[in-house]
Amino acid sequence: MQDNITFNHQADIVNSAIRFINSWFKQSKSITEELNDFFILPGNKVIGKDVIISRLKGIFGKSDEYVGGRYDIIDVNFELLSDEKGMGFVEGVAGYRDVIQKQSKIKSGPFKLYFALQNSAWKIVNIEFPGFEY
Repeated sequence: MQDNITFNHQADIVNSAIRFINSWFKQSKSITEELNDFFILPGNKVIGKDVIISRLKGIFGKSDEYVGGRYDIIDVNFELLSDEKGMGFVEGVAGYRDVIQKQSKIKSGPFKLYFALQNSAWKIVNIEFPGFEY
């Protein structure tokens, strides 16, 4: 029975990562559904979801579209903590063509999405993704 619980958590994290990545490629507003209310950055810096949404809008607003988005998930890991909380990540590689005024630039590289489990839902608390900057 324990294996089913573990599998469900892993599937939840992976499915959330896939929804985030697909929303990224579409520059979709639904990307915000996968985000936690606050982000935890190196140096114990905490910023609100509204700041992340503003950054995403700024990044997406610079481009006409993203074309040919592809990704491979290489590793998934999580740890359940007390009080139904947990931490985890999904990492891999992603790439796409960023089209600006009919010229395209390839953006590719490793990605790592960090997750926290709160209120029975895995939400992204930190993003490392090609084209994303804090």
